[in-house]
Amino acid sequence: MLGVYVVGSQVFVSTVIAALLLLTAGKEAALAALSGGWTAVLANLYFALQAFRHSGAQASRDIVRAFYRGEAGKFVIVILLLLATFKLLPGARENAAIIFTAFFVVYGVAWVVPAVFRRV
Repeated sequence: MLGVYVVGSQVFVSTVIAALLLLTAGKEAALAALSGGWTAVLANLYFALQAFRHSGAQASRDIVRAFYRGEAGKFVIVILLLLATFKLLPGARENAAIIFTAFFVVYGVAWVVPAVFRRV
C-alpha cells in the first residue's frame, strides 16, 4: 500500500533531519525539527488510516466521506500539535523556522514518494 511507503518515508526523513541537526546545531534544534517533522507524520498517518479503510465500488460514498474526515482530522491534528509544540517545547519560539521547515519538508515527502514509487 502506498500509504505505508509515504508515512514510512516521512518517518525516515524526519529522523534524518533531526539527527543531522543534533550533530550540527545541537539538541534544541534537533528537538524542534523532530517536533515539526512528527507533526506532519502523525497528521498524514491519521489521514491514511481514515482514507484507505474502505475499498470497492459499492463503498464509494464511504470512501469520499473517509477522505473528508481524514483531511479535516489532519488539519485539526496539525493545529493541535503545533500549539502543543509552541506551548511545551523549550526554545520553540527561537526555533520556529526549524519547526516549520521540518514540517514542510516532511509534509512534502507525501508529494514526492508517490511519483517515485509509481516508477518502480
